Amino acid sequence: MVKLQAKVADPAPAAASGGGAPNATYAALERERTFASAPDPIRSVLQHSKSHPRMLESNATSHVWPLGALAELLDNSQDQECGAAKVDVDAYEVSPGVTALTVQDDGFGMHRGQLQNMLSFGFSSKEHVVGNVGRFGIGFKSGSMRLANDALILTRQEDTASVALLSTTFLNAIDADDILIPMLTWTVEPGSSAGKRTYVALTPDNTAEWKENMGVLEEYTYLKSEQAVLAELDKIDTVAGTRIVLFNLKNPPEFDFEYDPADVRMIRSLGDDDDGKSRTSSRRPVFQQHRPGQQMTLDVPEDYSLRSYMEVLYLRPTVTFTLRGDPIVPRCPIARLSVEYYQFEPYTPKGIPEARASSVHIHCGYLEEKSKHCGFHIYNKNRLIRMYQRFGAQLQANVIMKDMLGVVEADCLEPTHNKQAFNTTEIAYAKCQKHIEKSMNDYYFGVQNLRLAGTAGRKIAHPGRAKSKVVKGAKGGRAAKGGAKAKGAVKGKRKGRDSDNEETDTDDEDGWGNDGVGRKKIKLSAPARRPKVDPFPRILRKLMNHKSSWAFNGPVDAEFWGVLDYYEIIKTPMDFGTIVTQLDAGAYRSENSGHGPLRFVTDVRQVFHNAWTYNEPGHQVYDSAQEVGRVFETELRKSFGDLDPWGVLAGTIIAKCGAGPLKSDTGDGDGNDGNGNSDGNEDEDGDGNGG
Repeated sequence: MVKLQAKVADPAPAAASGGGAPNATYAALERERTFASAPDPIRSVLQHSKSHPRMLESNATSHVWPLGALAELLDNSQDQECGAAKVDVDAYEVSPGVTALTVQDDGFGMHRGQLQNMLSFGFSSKEHVVGNVGRFGIGFKSGSMRLANDALILTRQEDTASVALLSTTFLNAIDADDILIPMLTWTVEPGSSAGKRTYVALTPDNTAEWKENMGVLEEYTYLKSEQAVLAELDKIDTVAGTRIVLFNLKNPPEFDFEYDPADVRMIRSLGDDDDGKSRTSSRRPVFQQHRPGQQMTLDVPEDYSLRSYMEVLYLRPTVTFTLRGDPIVPRCPIARLSVEYYQFEPYTPKGIPEARASSVHIHCGYLEEKSKHCGFHIYNKNRLIRMYQRFGAQLQANVIMKDMLGVVEADCLEPTHNKQAFNTTEIAYAKCQKHIEKSMNDYYFGVQNLRLAGTAGRKIAHPGRAKSKVVKGAKGGRAAKGGAKAKGAVKGKRKGRDSDNEETDTDDEDGWGNDGVGRKKIKLSAPARRPKVDPFPRILRKLMNHKSSWAFNGPVDAEFWGVLDYYEIIKTPMDFGTIVTQLDAGAYRSENSGHGPLRFVTDVRQVFHNAWTYNEPGHQVYDSAQEVGRVFETELRKSFGDLDPWGVLAGTIIAKCGAGPLKSDTGDGDGNDGNGNSDGNEDEDGDGNGG
């Protein structure tokens, strides 16, 4: 039920002439009156700075990503001034073929003055309130106008209710040179029946102005009468709250409301024959934000699914969210780091403003399931700013740290006003980035024991072992006994994984006729100085257990690591894992000739040649190839001595390996005396302690 109170016919003259009390409507609309700090004489002679409607459009361009723009509306509900406990996000047809997005909360609501501040630029008292995300006072305007041409705001407190329209459609139609907001306010009185309310028109209290404001709503919204406006207001089913309706969404359409009835997804438009909803044979995701170091085919649901994004948007949500009627179940990014989880000591950068002085908290770990995602989620004041941000080695074309995930809580950093990035020119950001990279190295090389660098936790079959062996112990673990030093790369000797596992070894200790897996011996008439034990399984184990072999233990997944031109440049790919398979198959047996040994040596050297061909000198993989190559050539010479019956020492790559110790960094693994004579104590773990 609507009651219309008596209106004052012509309030402006009385207010302008100074005769009598100024009219309430005139005082509410005169913007200069809101600046109480300016004396009246100054306000009377200064000009008011207007904002052209184009400001709404230019301000909206700060949001490139639509879901980030929608998150601006959720931030207002998350802040404590709102007082909300529940926020509902929905999408429905407001008229045939026209879909609107709505965000509704059960907070305190707003009175008319607060609503006007919300629709003005720069009004914000949230900046230094603990736990608040908002700061600049432009989030609602930029977010709403990025998604739609028109935004209807309905808000109710216990005793008043207001409706306002922010509409570029209306402003362009009247060719406005200032941002004009039609706004109506009612008093709320209890109705005659339970749950019913009576609305009494309050402001504007001039009949002509009321009709003019209501006329704008009826013409430029889907609500064609005052009763329809109040019915929309009654959709706020709590005593107080706020409802935002975004309609006339931007064209071309950016959202798909039909693919998943419980979600709002972005539309992908790549080709004329593509439906824009599912992944095609190109293996490209529906939509992907650009991130340095991230491969183009990696599917990140948070980039195109509003539900997935809302699940991680807040590190510790203070309200309950629903999307299209279904609750949002938060996915705590810290809780998912259940494998090898570690939290570093808080770090506080020096030299930052006192108002933002706070500690940085870093969490690292791995997922239970296999994943191609890596990087850090960075939160500022509980709000997600960056997803899967890669640092350090994760930005390089290698396999190190490529499945390490982390969470950074960095309230001391300065986010950009669209809350999708940080001010990277600040000294605080540079210090935090350096601290994160140091923590990554400390964690990967010293704290965690799960990953053998470069294998992503997968167990690699060791050369020279029977396939029937039983391996026990931590899966895929890096064997760093007693805890390694967490300072850069682990220095000194380190035992391989073999020594940490209980296993049955069947290496051939007696004859050269070993087929590579210790299953069969062939008695041969070999030269007297020929090694008594096949050295290739031992040498290969030593290479694979080396701390710098992480790039060579398996085939290069060019698509996964973002080196798409690798197989165009490298025509003869080779890796230690492939050599293991060939060794187990007996491809390197001698059979009274040097064909097998020469093929083994050629394949191993091919691994290093590929690394030097694809990578530039000074690259981490290039240097690792030099280091492991020195170990290989040294071990080869130890095994065959000065007499080389098959010429395996010919074509040595030691000169290509650069300056460095020519002896193995792990010692003589098989107990040979340097002349090919075995003492029977083969080094099973590759650490040079031989038996």
